[in-house]
Amino acid sequence: MKVRHIIAATDFSHTAEEALRRAALLAKTCGATLQIVHALYEPPLADAWRKLVEGEGITETSMRARASARLEQLADNLEKRTAVRPAAEVIAGKPAQAVAAWALQSGADLIVVGAHGEHLLFDLFVGSTALKLLRLSVLPVLLVKQNPPFDYERVVIATDFSPAARAAADRIAALLPAAELHLFHAYEAPFERQMYYAGSDDEAIDHYRRLGEAEAKRQMEAFVATLAEPARYRYKVRHGYAPALISQFMAEMGADLLVAGSHRQSEIAANLLGSVAAHLVNESRADLLLVPSTD
Repeated sequence: MKVRHIIAATDFSHTAEEALRRAALLAKTCGATLQIVHALYEPPLADAWRKLVEGEGITETSMRARASARLEQLADNLEKRTAVRPAAEVIAGKPAQAVAAWALQSGADLIVVGAHGEHLLFDLFVGSTALKLLRLSVLPVLLVKQNPPFDYERVVIATDFSPAARAAADRIAALLPAAELHLFHAYEAPFERQMYYAGSDDEAIDHYRRLGEAEAKRQMEAFVATLAEPARYRYKVRHGYAPALISQFMAEMGADLLVAGSHRQSEIAANLLGSVAAHLVNESRADLLLVPSTD
């Protein structure tokens, strides 16, 4: 679970700069190497348009040279501010696909990216590169929403007791050896909604809710026992709608990072963003680390 190599992607936006700083701080904390990358994508153009832009000196070679120069400048700035010197690489292709493939090819353990890119309104309507990367990557992705520098001190890990949640809990323990870690699970009593619809009285519903709480606590204790460092975790279970309760618990704890496991879904389900993890991506004000399942 040790993090040895981090990839941080940039589109040269302000948000991406903050993500690079966060990646550098993490690299320093865990002794990892850092590489910053920019994906250069030249969309297909009609011949007439291609001749026009080439006449203005806009070619793939010139764009790559400018991107390389900007990356080296960012690397210099990062070294001055964090004492971490990253490698820099311009890669080719659509940003999300290119970054996901490059990170896997280079043996990275973590991808760091800003929550929004250079064109915020376009992101909102079309779906940002960050969200696409979260869907595509088989590696953990850290979505940076806050401005560093500050260390992650208090972390909430949303769990459903799945292998993906276990991987997320173990990964963050390795990544942040000094952080305070809190596991959180939101449960619903079995058949609770059906009982409401059937007109069951409150006492009966409350009885099954207490049974659900007892079972959730039992599952949480069993889950914690399977983790690599069980003594590091505090935990809490609550009844209700998971995304709302997670946000509430984050605020109560003053947490600065939210961690969640991500189950592999069908392409349609991923595009609809129907999972709890997808709600957290959109609703969390804190940085979010999404760890995909390995099964």
